[in-house]
Amino acid sequence: MNGDTSQDTLELKDISLSSYLYSTGEVSFVGKRRVANGEVLFRFSPRRRAEELVNSYWNLQAPSIQPKLLFGALRDLKDMIFGG
Repeated sequence: MNGDTSQDTLELKDISLSSYLYSTGEVSFVGKRRVANGEVLFRFSPRRRAEELVNSYWNLQAPSIQPKLLFGALRDLKDMIFGG
């Protein structure tokens, strides 16, 4: 996890975790940022809810997500990385 300068935004580089957040509908995807080393960071808001979802993900207590939504989110994020 990487913090952004915006207090209400959470940046993540983990594409699997980002796909999960993207597919929940509980936080907003607010964009991406490519850093100097070429990595892409995905930005979510509100930060507090995103952090709660991240914690539930790592503690194996995350809400269930329909596979089609999760894999669609993964495809969308990959398109953002490799499509420009």
